[in-house]
Amino acid sequence: MNLARRLALLAALLALVLILGTTELTLVWSSRARLTELRNESIALAETWAEYLARVAPRGDTAAVAAALAHWPDEHITATSASVFVPSLDGLVLAATSDSSFREIDTPEDSTALARETMVVWRDDAPRPAWRVAVPICATKPWGVLSVEVSMETLETWARSERRRAYAIAGLAALLLGAGVGALVSRWVGRPLRALDESMVRAHEGLEGAPHAPETGSGEFRRLARRYNELLDALGSERRQSDAQAARLALEERARGLERVALAEETAATFAHEIGTPLNTISGHLQLLRDDLDQGKGPGVERVNTVLSQVARVSAIVRERLAQGHWPTFEIREADLGELSRRLVSFMEPSARQAGVRTEVAANGAARCCCDPVLVEQILLNLMKNAIEAMPEGGVLRLSTGTTSDLAWLDVADTGPGLPAAARARLFQPFVTTKGDEGTGLGLAVSQRLAQAMGGNLELRDSQKGTAWRLSLPAANGNGASA
Repeated sequence: MNLARRLALLAALLALVLILGTTELTLVWSSRARLTELRNESIALAETWAEYLARVAPRGDTAAVAAALAHWPDEHITATSASVFVPSLDGLVLAATSDSSFREIDTPEDSTALARETMVVWRDDAPRPAWRVAVPICATKPWGVLSVEVSMETLETWARSERRRAYAIAGLAALLLGAGVGALVSRWVGRPLRALDESMVRAHEGLEGAPHAPETGSGEFRRLARRYNELLDALGSERRQSDAQAARLALEERARGLERVALAEETAATFAHEIGTPLNTISGHLQLLRDDLDQGKGPGVERVNTVLSQVARVSAIVRERLAQGHWPTFEIREADLGELSRRLVSFMEPSARQAGVRTEVAANGAARCCCDPVLVEQILLNLMKNAIEAMPEGGVLRLSTGTTSDLAWLDVADTGPGLPAAARARLFQPFVTTKGDEGTGLGLAVSQRLAQAMGGNLELRDSQKGTAWRLSLPAANGNGASA
């Protein structure tokens, strides 16, 4: 059972209880008031007829009393009857009655009223509920007592009828109220909840493309939908930042891989240089020795040939070692430097924001070039990472693009402290770094080599504040020239 039906049922039950309780209280108060009115009317009726009988039969003439009671108004208020009792040696005896079907036996109250010469009123519930009034009849001295009985059956019948009618009205009102509450709850509560539920179901299928919940219904439901939409936007933003962070980490890992390749290549080149030179010298001298011995045709020629074969083997080992540290294969194609800049700015945005660095991208027209976009991103990653690390107190990192007649360029400038003169003199030398133990000294060297391998160059530009780099690459067809 949904919320609307439960609230409708609860409202119907409450309405039924309240209406029935109110009706019952009203009927009890009304019945009491009517009983009091009926009692007063019974007393007035008894007094009036006692006076009348005292006038028509001042000495207690039985015939006159019977004739008078023959005109008794038995339907004056409700079913009524009257009996006249006179004293005898055995107590009170019936002298006359208005209806033979009513009780014809006197009661102790009748005797009390005659003996005390006062009116006695009481309620008698057997054999049927009625008000009873006993009034002495007298002109000068009481000669009998008038016993009047007024039935309350009509009043009770009326109360039962009113109660049934009230219960029927209460049930109908409860049904109408429950239906109304159910309809209003379904419209004011059910509809906003269903809309929010549908939006949540769509969100469970994936944050991408998840619709916002419509802000409908009362103020509370509109605020709930607004908070849900804000939460959905925040989760989407966190998801995008997480993806960007993962992409940035992947690029950084690739950068570390390239640095390791450069380190291996540099080590291999040094190794080859240190070993290759003496080997070449030995090889030259051994060749001369072989020629000398060859002229003498001595047995040393064979041994020299053996030494030369071992030297050739060492050379082969060196060449194989060099082949293990090769650079990746380039995939040159047309790309937009402005688009690559915006992509890298998005990747580096969490790191820049954490360091308090504001990034800007400016494009001076289309800057399309022929390059390997992955390697260009690698170069930009190195330059932007160095710039952010150079501004620990915050600053501005600006990327701008443009073209000349045959080149497309991308400038990376920061507002940091700039490079010292000693670092500028040994800018692209491997293993030279200003970061101490935290740097390898290969980032700029690798970046410049990548740029030159794609037909471009990476150079340091003059800047009044901070550091400015320019990456130049061969322009693609269709670029306009700009200064």
